Amino acid sequence: MKTDTQSPSRLEKQQGTTESGALSPVDNRTYDLLQALVSKLEALDAYSKYTADDDSGIFRQLMAEDRRQAQRLLDEVRRILC
Repeated sequence: MKTDTQSPSRLEKQQGTTESGALSPVDNRTYDLLQALVSKLEALDAYSKYTADDDSGIFRQLMAEDRRQAQRLLDEVRRILC
């Protein structure tokens, strides 16, 4: 059993751990990128619904910004997985 004073093993650093301490199949950075990408994609889905009532164009602007950010996240995920 690992205690807080022990340093993580090489395998744990590569795989990451969950909040419960279980090994995860992806490292923390990859998990963070994937979570951020999911959040951007969910926002894009919501904005597409809001544009029908969008007289000011704010949701179209937010969609354009989030598309660029989602693409950056996707590119980074692809880069680290390949």
